[in-house]
Amino acid sequence: MDNKIIGLIIVIFCFTGSIAYALFVEGSAGGFDSFLSLPVFGFIVGVGGGFVYMKKPKWKKKKLGKVIKKDFILAGWLGFIISLVLMFEGYGFNEGENMGGGLHTGLISLLYGYTFGNIIEFFLSE
Repeated sequence: MDNKIIGLIIVIFCFTGSIAYALFVEGSAGGFDSFLSLPVFGFIVGVGGGFVYMKKPKWKKKKLGKVIKKDFILAGWLGFIISLVLMFEGYGFNEGENMGGGLHTGLISLLYGYTFGNIIEFFLSE
């Protein structure tokens, strides 16, 4: 368990360190709040958790981490697809309008799905 906590601290440090470097040293646009989205978090946990619950009779307790990882990643991809549909709805490709907001939401959902899925799998695996 100590290795998992130390590993999680390393992951968090590297995530925030690389984001801080990109923002403050490289001068990238945005801020730390660009990586925070409560609706996306709710979507990933809700949809991924719902998938896990629907499969409950099929998975064994030892395999719970792998099931959660797979379903959170699937929820991330579903969030990405939904954001693409919403992003392209009403936008003409020849009008040159800004479509960055929808793509931002989709990419955050993938980031959350992969990150939370892997972290949960590591803590639930033996």
